[in-house]
Amino acid sequence: MLNTPNANSAGAALFASQDVAGRRKRPVLTVNGLIVSFNGVAVLQGVDLAVDKGEAIGIVGESGCGKSVTWRAVLGLLPKSAKVMGEARLDGFNLVGAKSSVLDRVRGGRIAMIFQDPASALNPVHRIGAQISEALFLHRGLTGAAARAAARRLLDQVGIPDAQSRLNAYPHELSGGQNQRVMIAIALAGEPELLVADEPTTALDATVQAQILLLLKDIQRDTGMGLVMISHDLAAVAAVCDRVCVMYAGRLVEEAPTPTLLNTPQHPYTRDLIGAIPPSDGPRVRLTAIPGAPPHRVLPSGCAYAPRCRSADGACAMTRPDMRAISAKHVVRCIRVADGACQ
Repeated sequence: MLNTPNANSAGAALFASQDVAGRRKRPVLTVNGLIVSFNGVAVLQGVDLAVDKGEAIGIVGESGCGKSVTWRAVLGLLPKSAKVMGEARLDGFNLVGAKSSVLDRVRGGRIAMIFQDPASALNPVHRIGAQISEALFLHRGLTGAAARAAARRLLDQVGIPDAQSRLNAYPHELSGGQNQRVMIAIALAGEPELLVADEPTTALDATVQAQILLLLKDIQRDTGMGLVMISHDLAAVAAVCDRVCVMYAGRLVEEAPTPTLLNTPQHPYTRDLIGAIPPSDGPRVRLTAIPGAPPHRVLPSGCAYAPRCRSADGACAMTRPDMRAISAKHVVRCIRVADGACQ
């Protein structure tokens, strides 16, 4: 039987923040006990995670599980109706509840975010060069010829051909993939320590998706920044990320290095997500559909996934599980993992 000591979520999130000698690294950002509610309905139940410098992590789960809300809460981008509690510490300073003047210096500067739809994120009446130059002025104080030269270098960096002439183009004159590259260039303008990419390949065809994923990985490696990739696509995350955090109903339910999570998933939800991915080669196999739907507004009294879980028993319906450490870098929120029953 595996030795599976209980671990609180905050500690579990930091298991991956160690080097090969076991020494603790200093994370770029640490999130502890993040809770978000709208009109009294909690959509995040207490999220704990950490991102190291130079590390790429993936946040995966079904729509509505809290992936995007987590990072919008960290950056203060939720509407006023949202109530946010907990901590998101950047160099020891808590961003949750910080003044707008403080967050304005962090957003786009130290932490940048790429949003899902570049068509709506880019201003259709301003040229590409002007939009990149605006970001360069806000975060690096560049103007005039210096800003234009830096904007051209950013377009070169993200792989847009004929960058000099593209500075004069409008968003509607570029393809979806090129607009996504422009969004990445704007995000890089502030030379961030952490880049959050929210569904960066949505609505792109498969070839362009692969190009954008490779671009993100190359930029992350070359600049040494941290990268957070939010996606419902485990295959896309696996291509880019060192570590994966699986979310369900506003909580992390499993966290592990990418190869470990893909080869030996422990939480039933993670296994069901992997079972729904069609194989890229070999014979055709029947995919595993996840029954039911995520909880809406009111969570079950026990494990949130119990109503949909094929391995659940009476204890699962009554006990709300904590994170358990099953190895130094692998944690899971399931009461049946210890005895191997959740297989």
